[in-house]
Amino acid sequence: MGKTHLAVRIADALDATLVHLDAAYHGWGGLASGRDAMIDTVLTPLAAGLPGQYCAWDWERDIAGDIVDVPSAAVVVIEGCGVSTPRSRELASTVLWVECVETLRLERLGGRDRGEFNAFYEAWDAQVNDHIAHNNPITTATVIVRT
Repeated sequence: MGKTHLAVRIADALDATLVHLDAAYHGWGGLASGRDAMIDTVLTPLAAGLPGQYCAWDWERDIAGDIVDVPSAAVVVIEGCGVSTPRSRELASTVLWVECVETLRLERLGGRDRGEFNAFYEAWDAQVNDHIAHNNPITTATVIVRT
């Protein structure tokens, strides 16, 4: 089970609002900018009991898309690679890290995307590795799930 599937199951079990960070990344080079925008416009207002919103990314045209409203709710699950930073951890009650063996992760990606995005994996992984090096999400998570 991957992080998206796990997030869906958790959100369903808790009757929570689910936000997928994949919808807000600013393209293949936008892990940090999408994550920071999500923290500013969704996590911060939600932590204050206010609704949030984010600008969805139009992946087909590689441009900013529609504004998506995120209502205030008792439980909100934000799923995505790179969302755990020192700032977001101050706003969240629980942070899960899903740890996966690299070969299994690549196999899942290939099966999900049918190889359509292979050209972007190396650049994306560099951003993920940079995020891990700078934000230490593995050792600061509340819960670690190993798949």
